[in-house]
Order: sequence, then C-alpha cells, then structure tokens
Amino acid sequence: MKAIVKTKPGLGHIELQEWPDPSPASDEVKIKVAAAGICGTDIHIIKGEWPCCPPVVLGHEFCGTVVEAGAQVKHLRLGDRVVASNPARTCGVCYYCRAGNPFMCSERVSAGYMIDGAFAEHLCIRADQCHNLPDNVTFQQAALGEPLSVAVHAVMERTTVHAGDLVLVSGPGCIGILVMLVAKLEGARVVVSGIAQDRRRLAIAKNLGADAVVDSSFENLLQVVRSFKAEGADIVFECAGSPASFDASLEAARNEGTLVQVGVFPGPVQANLNKVMMKELQLIGTYGYLWTSWQRCLFFLHEGKFSTKELISNEYPLRSFEEAFCAAQDGSAIKVILNPQLI
Repeated sequence: MKAIVKTKPGLGHIELQEWPDPSPASDEVKIKVAAAGICGTDIHIIKGEWPCCPPVVLGHEFCGTVVEAGAQVKHLRLGDRVVASNPARTCGVCYYCRAGNPFMCSERVSAGYMIDGAFAEHLCIRADQCHNLPDNVTFQQAALGEPLSVAVHAVMERTTVHAGDLVLVSGPGCIGILVMLVAKLEGARVVVSGIAQDRRRLAIAKNLGADAVVDSSFENLLQVVRSFKAEGADIVFECAGSPASFDASLEAARNEGTLVQVGVFPGPVQANLNKVMMKELQLIGTYGYLWTSWQRCLFFLHEGKFSTKELISNEYPLRSFEEAFCAAQDGSAIKVILNPQLI
C-alpha cells in the first residue's frame, strides 16, 4: 500500500513509499482510511522538533471504515464507520490508566510517530480506541474529531468557562478556532488574535462567531481585550505555541484569571513567570483528551452544534503530500486533509 513515511530523524526525510499492508492483531481492527488531517504535531515532526521513531508512517487524526477485525473484537463489525483516538497502547494498570487519563501513562505508545499512523491506505489500531460515527456525520467532519476533542477537553474538562466570561484565544489555527467554538457554546464572549499571516484564519473565526478578531501585527491586543472587560480576559487559551503569543497571553489575562497552554512550542521558551505570581494567575496545561471528550465531540457533530465545513481548507491525495504539508504551514489553511482514496 502507499504511505507517507518519516524515514529518519531531523528536518525533512518524508517520502511516499510502498509500505507493508498491515494485518490486525486479535484485539485490533484494520481501517480503510477515508480522511486524515494534518496536525501541528505532524509539522513539528517534519521539522525534527517532535520525537518520533522512524521509519514510521505519520498521521494521527483520521477516520474510515472497518475492513477486518481481530478474533477478540466483539463490538465492531465490518463496514462500521469509525474514528479512532490515541494513545494506541498504554500499560492499562498505572494510576493514570486506571483513572481514565491514558495520555499521562509513561508507557503510552501513540500512532503516527511511535507506531504507524494514518497517512496510508490502511492502518490497524486497537478496537477499544474506536468510536462509531453517527450516520449524519461525514468523514470530512469526522477528520476534525481529534482536534475537536482536544478543544472540548481544554474548554470543558480542564477549565470552567461560564456564560458571560471574556475568553481570549491566541492563535487562530484549527485548534484555536475549535476552542473558540466550544467556548461560545458555553456562553462566553471570545476574542481571537493572530498575526498578519493569519488574516484568512481570522476572517473565518469572525465568520464563525468570534466577537472580535485582532491582528496583533498592527492592532493593540490589550486595548481590544480591555474594551470588552477593563480588567482583562477571564480565561486565555494560548493556542499558537509561540513565545510572543505566550507573553501576550500573560499580559491579557486579568488578575486572578486563568491561562491555559494548548499550543505546542517547538522547544524551551523564556517568559516572565513573575506575572503568574503577581497576578495570581492559574496556569493550566492541557494535553490530548479523555473518553468523555470524544463522547461530547461526537454529540456536538451529530447535533450540528456548530459548522465545521469552513475549517476544511483543502483535500489532497497522498501523492500530493508535499503540497499538502506546505498548505498546512503557510497560514492560509485551517485544516488540510489527506484522502488516501483519491487518485
């Protein structure tokens, strides 16, 4: 089968290769991939900024159809439309696994950079990682399920957004806009900020319901935030993963407010953490999602709680992976989809 492979560590080393077609273990299903989203983590892997285990097939945001099932699989049938979540494997017995937060397991193994992922015609994954898709949810919508679950976890499970709160989302990528949508669903007023290259993304955020959008390249973000609430933002979600964005987030959060790190930084950063102390901020990290995040995500998609169509910017066949990766990085796209079924 065709697959996009990270062949060795470092910058680049991405190839479209003929790759062995996988067979499911007894507790796994084999999925024919219908759509796989390019994530910021994939870009970090391409740039050599995120650990991986090459040679490995990339891609961890995906959905598709079950075409084969292992002998122990009882709750899924051939032809089922599914999305699947990471981690692909955990120890199952540590404190975090038993508490229902597998991303905290020190032995977790994730598809797409530790074992083979979804930028391929097929992949195998444990059946208990799969969620059945509602009939009215398309594969294109389902390809946003993983980032939407991240947003749900950040807004609804790691923090508490109250109706009427002022929320700042710094970074209008796919995760940032989904965080905005979930926060709006909770009743918040939301300001979304970005930089000059985010102009199209900011326009989409505004069209999808942001109360204000700010190009901080030439607009005063703090002034805009304080025009909504003199004290500053009640909650700031840093979704850009850049030092400048983190600094702006520290400034924009009100005294006794909350700053949530959602974005992935390319490496260590310097910041004036005295502001956390002097403003009595809550500083919260959020990583991945829980089983409950997915249940909420699929409910929102099923009920049509918000539109996701505008977030899918481009769809490419595997052979056009270089063009797809460029589109995912140049600031013009929200979510770029690879479709292995396209010729």
